[in-house]
Amino acid sequence: MSVFVRARSKLGAIGRQGRRSGVPLPDARSSPGPSASVEGFALIDVLVGLALIGVITSLMMVILGQARTMVRIEKATEFQMEVDAASRFLETAISHAEPLPLSKSSPDQVLYLDGDGARIEFNAVQAIGFKSSALREIAVSLGGSALAIVQKTRRGSGAGASTQSQPVRLLGGVSAMKFEYLDGSTAASPWLPSWNASRRLPAAVRFTVSVLRDGAAYSAKGFARLDLANARMPPRTN
Repeated sequence: MSVFVRARSKLGAIGRQGRRSGVPLPDARSSPGPSASVEGFALIDVLVGLALIGVITSLMMVILGQARTMVRIEKATEFQMEVDAASRFLETAISHAEPLPLSKSSPDQVLYLDGDGARIEFNAVQAIGFKSSALREIAVSLGGSALAIVQKTRRGSGAGASTQSQPVRLLGGVSAMKFEYLDGSTAASPWLPSWNASRRLPAAVRFTVSVLRDGAAYSAKGFARLDLANARMPPRTN
């Protein structure tokens, strides 16, 4: 009992001495716990993480948008190149037209070239292999949404003396095709919507091809000058 009394008296003396000296005694209720600082750091980490995610998402959207734009530009360039290539092919083929009778010719009307706004038929020498060529009757026409070409192998100069091949699609997605023909007999010759003059070639042929693909429109113009227009040549055989 005396031990307890002495310990209690010492604690009381320490308390009185502390109050006299002005030193505050530690209070468990006023000391901050470790949980407050831990919760503050966790909130900062979340905010930093969200900010990083937002920045990365914005960068990805910009990169994906640029990639889609580049793909569209590349496709548009490819489509236009395809249309231009078909136009150059037609220019070359028509410019080589020769004044020879078509297989549909009759004794009353001998046609060297026959055509309207959507089709054209003529004879020309075409390459068939390495350093070899042959006379072909060529028909280019618009059927549905495809521009097709048919080459007939000529076996003679008489009507019907030809062997027809299967149509080959020259260009797909064609929405419009327009051929025009220049008479050339006078200085002020107009461009005609069709040509079926007997024993005559037009001086020139021009055309416009329009293509619609993936909701975008493409077009190309061509011009072919016929060097052998109105020339008189004997019938040729291949």
